Amino acid sequence: MIRRRRMSAAAAGLALGAALSLLGTAGTAEAAPSSADGYAATVQANSNLRDAPNTSSRIWGTTTKVTEAGIACYTRGQYVQVGNYGTSVWYYGTVIDYDIGHIYSNVWMWGGNVNVGADPAPGINPC
Repeated sequence: MIRRRRMSAAAAGLALGAALSLLGTAGTAEAAPSSADGYAATVQANSNLRDAPNTSSRIWGTTTKVTEAGIACYTRGQYVQVGNYGTSVWYYGTVIDYDIGHIYSNVWMWGGNVNVGADPAPGINPC
């Protein structure tokens, strides 16, 4: 079973501070998830971060604005249709929400909320 680990605001701040000190004078955008975290992407505001690739699974958090993410892989889960767009692709990875000081690890994001250009995005491996 996949579990999500949530760090406190203090721990997230320490992690961000360490990343910034390694990058010198880099801004927060440059401290985004890197290729070590997987495929760097952004997630739309008000996106639910879930325990499994379906809308009936537990919600671990909801993004407050467009948020940085490191995508590890994708899978085909529940098909979701919003407006004129629908997909069964769900991405798995880490989301950093600087506004509320949380890092969500091991969460699923519906493909329609992840800004990668296509579902599934080229360069992201299946889980």
